[in-house]
Amino acid sequence: MNFWKAIQENNLEFLKQIESIPKKILIKKTKPILHFAIENKASIQTIQFLIEKGADPNINDKFGRNSLHFAIINNSEFEIINFLIEKKASIDIRDYEQKTVIESALIHLKREDSLQTIKLLVEKGADIHSICKFSDKTLLHLACQNNKFKALEIIKFLVEKGVQINYQEEHFYQSPLHFVCRYQNTEYAFDIIKFLVEKGARINSTTKRNETPLLLVCQYNTQKNLIQIIKFLVENEADINARNDEKESVLHIICKYNPSIEIIQYLISNDVDINSKTKEKYSALHFICCEKNPSLEIIRYLVENGIYINAKTIWNQSVLDFAFPSKSNQVIKYLIEKGVDILSKTEKNETTLHLACQNNCSLEIIKLIVARGVDINESSKNETALHLACKNNSLEIVQFLIENGIEINAKANFDLETSLHIACSTKNSFQIVKYLVEKGADIDAKDFLDATPLHYACEANSFEVIKYLIEKGADLNAITKRRKTALHFACKNHSMETIKYLVENGIDMQSKSNEDQLLLHFCCIIHSPYEIIQYLIENGIDINGKSSEKETALHHACKNYNSMEVINLLVEKGIDINAKNEENETALHYACKINSLECIQYLIDKGIDLNAKNNNQENALSFAIQKEKVDLIKLLLMNNANIFDLGDAITNDFFQLFLKISSLNDDLNNLLNSNDNFPDYQIQSNDGFKFQAHKMILLSRFNNNTSILKKFIQKCQEKPKEDVEILLNFLYTGFCDLKKLKEYQQKIIERKQKRMRIFSFDDNESIQQNQQNEDEEKKLSELAQKQYQTIQDFFKEIGFDSKWVESKEGRKGIIKDFQKLYQQEETKDFTIICSNEKEVKIHKLILIIRSDLFKGMFQLNVQDSSNKVHDYSGKSFETIQQLIYFFYHDEFDKKNEILKQKIEEYEDLKDFYQLNENSIIDLFLFELQEKLKNLK
Repeated sequence: MNFWKAIQENNLEFLKQIESIPKKILIKKTKPILHFAIENKASIQTIQFLIEKGADPNINDKFGRNSLHFAIINNSEFEIINFLIEKKASIDIRDYEQKTVIESALIHLKREDSLQTIKLLVEKGADIHSICKFSDKTLLHLACQNNKFKALEIIKFLVEKGVQINYQEEHFYQSPLHFVCRYQNTEYAFDIIKFLVEKGARINSTTKRNETPLLLVCQYNTQKNLIQIIKFLVENEADINARNDEKESVLHIICKYNPSIEIIQYLISNDVDINSKTKEKYSALHFICCEKNPSLEIIRYLVENGIYINAKTIWNQSVLDFAFPSKSNQVIKYLIEKGVDILSKTEKNETTLHLACQNNCSLEIIKLIVARGVDINESSKNETALHLACKNNSLEIVQFLIENGIEINAKANFDLETSLHIACSTKNSFQIVKYLVEKGADIDAKDFLDATPLHYACEANSFEVIKYLIEKGADLNAITKRRKTALHFACKNHSMETIKYLVENGIDMQSKSNEDQLLLHFCCIIHSPYEIIQYLIENGIDINGKSSEKETALHHACKNYNSMEVINLLVEKGIDINAKNEENETALHYACKINSLECIQYLIDKGIDLNAKNNNQENALSFAIQKEKVDLIKLLLMNNANIFDLGDAITNDFFQLFLKISSLNDDLNNLLNSNDNFPDYQIQSNDGFKFQAHKMILLSRFNNNTSILKKFIQKCQEKPKEDVEILLNFLYTGFCDLKKLKEYQQKIIERKQKRMRIFSFDDNESIQQNQQNEDEEKKLSELAQKQYQTIQDFFKEIGFDSKWVESKEGRKGIIKDFQKLYQQEETKDFTIICSNEKEVKIHKLILIIRSDLFKGMFQLNVQDSSNKVHDYSGKSFETIQQLIYFFYHDEFDKKNEILKQKIEEYEDLKDFYQLNENSIIDLFLFELQEKLKNLK
């Protein structure tokens, strides 16, 4: 168990074994130690122990809250709050929202002893007249807003202490009484309201939206005693006809939010204006009729007491329009019988017949409306009542409307659909379709896209309707404006039954859509099942048909992730596997774009041209490298793709991506090593010496210099030779490279950041991940040490002498000699054995130029150095040996002074961080890069 875990588990016995807490932990602000304890419900004994060990109750967290503030918002026990105050925790501090401790208490406390806490804070000097700077609320506002505890006693205490009872905050002009009516939806609301009114709260004060306490309580309070509150407010001269900004009265609000016959009767008996209207001309009757289950009792009471039954909203909607969605025969019949205007129309020209059919009202209501003289053929929103009845699949209403003379072939004004179109697109509507056809509906009517009822039926996948329409003579080969037949819609629904029926009845399978897609292409795009594609091919569809872009079905199948079963079917049935589109792309290009490895291997096995190029001279391997798909690159190389057969596709960005990928994947490097299209090459140094460079050198080191490889490949293709001095640098880095070690270091840095969060305990979840993070860190450390050893082994192999100058003066001398050596016209080459056991001559400039850490310094200093040439014959190699040893070896010597300093620095935190020796070494490695920068 560690220190923080002990706090979490309230293990005081373990904590007492700790002699002292490091200062770094005591002064931490992201999650102060006392805050951590309070958050984890630590006992008062634990908190007392932490304070005795130096924890400061007045350290603020990142939100500006001290321990007392934090205890308040965490609803801590009174005993803890009292103890923190005794330990001088500040009462007057404000958090980042400018709330004081007492303000937070009134917002967050929900304990039975909340009053005791408030009294204690006031007794200890909390400003009872403070106003929250963030919200402009008084303490009384906050108490009235909090409904998590019995607020009445606290409210009484605050009023007795002189808090302003009628103060209205500046944002919405709400007083404490407004707050009670809005937020105290509790059984105690009446007692609080009664107390405030008796203490002088203004009963008719209005908010910024002109809301009175009466309007607010009617909207937000749903308690059984709401009538008691309303009566109390009215008896104390609350304005019963007050209106808010929306011109809603108390009667509107009750009918809208809390419809109660008892309250409505009380309001009307007290002279509320029954015919008042809102800003949008709604009456109380509109709101009642809006209910899902409108109360006939309330509607009858309002009508009998004189409410105007034909009131219209600003959109010309009657109360009957609002009653239709409820489908309540009783309410609708009652309103009609009481004289509601049944011939009125809405702003959208909807008649009562439209609304009744749209809401699927009963046949009884439809008959009643038609009997009252509504025009049966009136259209609204582009539809007649027959369209709406067909949408709702109501056969009896469809029959009634047709029998009463409605136009059966009327078209909607916008999309030109007939009732038969709609019926064919509706599920389980065969009887309606049959009835419409028998009554003379146009079986080949076209909508605005030239789609017929047969198209609609195929899209709805209604086989019974499809079969019936064809039997009745529907045009089988009718095409839409987008040149799609019924077969396209059937294929879209994967309906084999419909497809077979259409084909057997002679539908055209070779038609093209407006997108110039053949039906087979369309099926591949929408992922039609194997059985459908097989059926179409076996019944004569053109398998090699091309679109206007020269794409075949195989292109579409590979591009749209079709199953291998479908792709195999197309190939086995004779599709041209090497067909190219207008961009000269084969199906292999398409498969590589989506990284479909199985499909790619299949196409290669079937003989597709692996190195085919498109108009941009890109082949399959180009796409794979651009998308950085290592597995795909491996697959293509395994099949002997030619990496140098790229033509104009050779660009800096291209090769930068390629070498970035290859350097990160050992398997890919091995494949490149064995690929016949990637041989060794002869390189010439600037002193004329020729030597062989293995391809693995080129692949292992690139160092983000894309121009190097491009020049190299140009040489391999016997193009004009250019200067190769920089290429030498490129070759050398394949042997002495800290790239991998730096990668490991970066990963360890990330682990350190996570671990330091654990050490500082920002959150509980991090603590639980502690062990897992340490394990990962250990693995990364081992990888770093392994890479370091690889470098050391190489130094040993090429004969480095580990003796070097220890003194600061000696180091300066080495660097000075190095600068002079750089200027020598004489050259010296050294033999190094490659990983493939080939001997390679390495020019001294390779060793000189190459060093990520010191390169910039040497380039700068050489410009300023003396032009005098010194004779270093016989000493050059030794000097370089010493210098490289200085670059790499010394920085990882565990015995150096920096490591000792780090060990001392972290020693005092061992008990808390639980560090072992390896962890300390890792922490040292984290800061290595900064150290090297300083050496520059």
